[in-house]
Amino acid sequence: MSAKHALLGLLLDRPGYSYELGDRLQHRLGPSWEVNPGQLYQTMARLERDGLIEIVQDNVHHQERRVYAITTDGIEEFERWFDEISGQPRPSRRPLLVKVTLAGPERLERALGQLAEYERDRAEGLAELLARRDAIDLTRRRADDMLLHLNLTYEVIQLEGDLRWAEHALEVVAALFDQRVLWPSADQRASAREHGGSERLRREAREELFKRLSDGPLHSVPRGGPV
Repeated sequence: MSAKHALLGLLLDRPGYSYELGDRLQHRLGPSWEVNPGQLYQTMARLERDGLIEIVQDNVHHQERRVYAITTDGIEEFERWFDEISGQPRPSRRPLLVKVTLAGPERLERALGQLAEYERDRAEGLAELLARRDAIDLTRRRADDMLLHLNLTYEVIQLEGDLRWAEHALEVVAALFDQRVLWPSADQRASAREHGGSERLRREAREELFKRLSDGPLHSVPRGGPV
């Protein structure tokens, strides 16, 4: 979903200005809700144009300090959205998955490199999220803390799934180095031979990959499921 209804929900609590609302968005919902200032100001301007929010304190010298409040129409829009039945989420179209699928034999090593980088990035992100989630003090029984913990747990589970997919993808692409694999196009196989995919290079790539899989970042990152 867009930030539109999330911002309306924040303004239901209390008025706020754009920059402060951006901070509240991340604090309440987690780091995946980071919105760049340009996008945030555009969304606020669109909400004001549609009559869903209004300026209650203007600052002619600092536009970012204009304080906004939700209008009656904005409250009705939020309630309409809240009562809407959430549809089935569409599977994400990950560019990396498309790249791997269409790599062909001549781009396998490059695909492996991108998969390895993706796995490292996901592993680092997971470690950061786990640290942030585990730092939340749930003993205070604050609603904001409990709900942020819930949102971060969702992101942790998503990242763990990404890591499992990356590990599996690396194994599948490694298997594609086998010359007995049949590719969809004979032209692709001819192109791979012309571009120098020698058996020695393929064997070295396989050996390096299996070594990396045995001691890679996926196995060194602490696994933290939902609490």
